Amino acid sequence: MTRLLIRSGKNPFTPVVAESTLTQDVFNSNSGNYLFQHAIWKALSVEGAELTSNGTLSERTPPSARDAARINREFDHFVIPLANAFRPAFAPRLDRLSELLDGVKVPVTVVGIGAQAAVGEGIESLQPMAKTVKRFVGRVLDRSASIGVRGEFTKSYLVKLGFPERSIDIIGCPSLFLHGRDFTVDKTTATIGIDSPLALNLTPEVHGIGAFATAQAERHPHLTYIGQDAHDLRLLLWGTPFPHVHDPLVPVHMNHPLYQSDRMRLFLDTWTWYDFMATQDFAYGTRFHGNVAALLGGTPAHLLAHDSRTLELAEHHQMPCTVMPEFTADLRAEELYDSTDMSAFNAAMPERFDLYTTFLERNGLAHIWADGARPGSFDAKVDAVTFPPAVRPLIASDGSEIASRLQWLRDGMVLDITRHDQAYEHPFPHPQWRGAGSRHARIQDEVAEKLHAHTRQMDELYARLERIERISPRSISRRLVRWVRRTLRRR
Repeated sequence: MTRLLIRSGKNPFTPVVAESTLTQDVFNSNSGNYLFQHAIWKALSVEGAELTSNGTLSERTPPSARDAARINREFDHFVIPLANAFRPAFAPRLDRLSELLDGVKVPVTVVGIGAQAAVGEGIESLQPMAKTVKRFVGRVLDRSASIGVRGEFTKSYLVKLGFPERSIDIIGCPSLFLHGRDFTVDKTTATIGIDSPLALNLTPEVHGIGAFATAQAERHPHLTYIGQDAHDLRLLLWGTPFPHVHDPLVPVHMNHPLYQSDRMRLFLDTWTWYDFMATQDFAYGTRFHGNVAALLGGTPAHLLAHDSRTLELAEHHQMPCTVMPEFTADLRAEELYDSTDMSAFNAAMPERFDLYTTFLERNGLAHIWADGARPGSFDAKVDAVTFPPAVRPLIASDGSEIASRLQWLRDGMVLDITRHDQAYEHPFPHPQWRGAGSRHARIQDEVAEKLHAHTRQMDELYARLERIERISPRSISRRLVRWVRRTLRRR
C-alpha cells in the first residue's frame, strides 16, 4: 500500500456545510482550489493507494519538528498541489512549507504551481520574494525529480532565479485533466440571446468590473453570478459586504441587483458546481477556475484574463481568452460567445494530458491512466455522497435561507469546531488547528483549569481549618469533656 499525503482543504468525499467552511476556512479562501486539488486526488486514486488530506494546516501556523517526523513515519510521499503561490501575499505560507520540508525525508512533488504578475508586468515584479521562492523550490527539488509549473511565464521566472530548465516541467492546471485524455467541449447552441442561461464569474478588485457586471445582469435576466472566495461566502451567508471593495456596482453587498434577485451562488463542492454549469449555455469572466468548472461541466467558456497567472494557463491549454487588464469596453456576452472557438482547446488536450502524466511518472506517482493501472473506487465514493446545495443569498423568496442561518445561530456558530455535529474534522491535524472557531474551546480549557485550581485551593483550606480546630482551646475543651464522659460511663 502506498500512503500519500495530499495538500488540500479536504478530501473529495467529505461534505462540509457552508458555515463550517467559512469559519474554518476549509477551502483556503477560494472554492476554486478544490478543482485542482480533487483532480489530482482522482488521478492518484489507484487501487492500493491510501490518500489523506493535510487540511493545509502545516502552512497556516509555523510547523514543528514533530510535524515533519509524523509525515516521515506515516506517509510514503507528500504531494503538494498549488496554484498562484509565487505571489507576495502567499510568501508567509511558502516560508512555513519550506520550514516543514526541512525535516521531511519522503519524496515531495509540487503540482501546478504558478507565478502571478499584472498584465504588462514581467518577472522582475516578483523580485521582492525571490529569497522565499528559492528556498521553497530548492527544498522541493532536493526531494523530487522536477517541479510542475503552470506555464512558460513561471518556468522563465524559475530559470532566472537559477534553477535548471531540466528540473522544471510545464504541465498547466491539473483540474482540466479530470476527465482524461479524450475530453472535449463543444457548443450546444449556435447563438445565445437575452434569455439564455449564463454563468458569470469575476474578480471584484479589477478596475471597471462593477459596471461590466451590472450591465451583464441587466441585459440577461437568467444570468447567475458564481462567487468563489470567502468574502462571497460571507456575503451570501450573513449579508456582510466586502471590506475592501467600495464600488456599488460590484456585487459585493446585499443591495446589488444580483443579490436582490437571488442570482448569486457559491458551490461548496466541485461536483455540484459541475452539475450546475452543465445546465448553462455559456460561462465567462475573469476567474480561471470559474471557467474551468464550466468546461468540466461540458459548457463553453471564455476567460477574460487580467493577470499573468490566468493568461499563461489559457495559452498553455488553448482556452478561449481575451486579455482585459481593465474593463473599459462595452463587452457583450453574445459577441464573446460568437468568438469562442473550442477547437484549439480540444486539439491541444491529448498533448497537454501526456505532459501531465509524464510528469507524474517522472516523480514516481502511480496514476489511474497508466498502462495496467487499476483505478480505485473514486467515482463510486463521490456518487455515494450527498453534498450540500449551492449557497444562495439570504433573501431567497421561500425563506429557507434565513431559516437555515437562524438554525445555525441557534445551535451556536462559534462552537462549530468543537461541538457542532456538522463541524469539519481534519483527518491529519499537524499541527492541531486552533483557528477562528476554536476560541470557545480555548476559553473552556482555561475555565476548566481555573476551576480545578480553585477546587484544589478550597480542599487545602478545609484541611487547614480542620487542623486548626483540632488544636484550638475550644476544641481541646470539647475533647476533654467527651473523654471524661466516656471514663465515667465505664465506671
